[in-house]
Amino acid sequence: MKYAVIDIGSNTMRTVIYEVINDDFEIVISEKEFAELISYIEDNLLTEAGISRLVRIMKKMRVLCEETHTEDILCFATASLRYIDNQKEVLERVQKEAGIRIQLLDGCDESYYDFIGLRSAIGESEAVGFDLGGGSAQLFYYKDNRLTKSMSEPIGTLAMYNRYVKGLFPNSKERNKISRRVNKSLKEAGDFKQFKQDTLYGMGGTARALAKVHRHLVGNDRAVDYRLTLADVLEVDRTLSDLGLSGIKILNRILPERLVTFLPGILIIEELMRHVGAENLVIIGYGVREGYLIENAINKGRGINEFRDSDIVICK
Repeated sequence: MKYAVIDIGSNTMRTVIYEVINDDFEIVISEKEFAELISYIEDNLLTEAGISRLVRIMKKMRVLCEETHTEDILCFATASLRYIDNQKEVLERVQKEAGIRIQLLDGCDESYYDFIGLRSAIGESEAVGFDLGGGSAQLFYYKDNRLTKSMSEPIGTLAMYNRYVKGLFPNSKERNKISRRVNKSLKEAGDFKQFKQDTLYGMGGTARALAKVHRHLVGNDRAVDYRLTLADVLEVDRTLSDLGLSGIKILNRILPERLVTFLPGILIIEELMRHVGAENLVIIGYGVREGYLIENAINKGRGINEFRDSDIVICK
């Protein structure tokens, strides 16, 4: 059976069509649009221009689903719509004009789907992972296949860029502001070093972009689970920052759609690694979309309901 998962993020919107057979799945097609919805938010409202852009892209994604004979569409939004005051209007407009119902995920639910995606990808019974998007970041820990601690904060790459950076790349003062803001949120989330995890697993477009840039700089081959040390991450940051205009040209050639958000994203990842006490970073391909698919198409929603009733330590 074919399922489409539409992920409405703050920076990108992606439709992935999966073929699900029993308890397994494979990707049939994947399409993305850089909608940058967070840039259309004014006074906590998604503007008319933003709503129109969202509806237009959703119509295009629906056509893709129809052309590929997809049997069910699963659609969710994260930080892109989580913090706006006109959620009801936006959801109703999309359903009426594009014919797709959007499920709005809070930070707790997003962390849970991240956990399901990570566990499925690595097959480990214990791990710490993060999912860094344009509008928010999730950091979570699970043990014995149970999510036991998580946080979700509005410290995404595009959110930090829009708030603190005036040029293309953050200057030293702007870098410090981003790092302090991220560090403050992580301290409020509580102690993750207690779990003694030397490896942090990274999900999301910024993490995958980091792997791509590092491969380009050092000449590594593509890997399913790309591994870096904290020193590697710091070196990528330093190299691109020191290169100035040349660094901008490199990023514009490799990742033109992430030109302004990449370095803020690296700063966030550095703080995440320090907060966890991890010297190693493993970047995986699975994430919230795969977790959402597994839970809704395969598990039929059983796990998320149990999670919502659990005694999660931090979830906001």
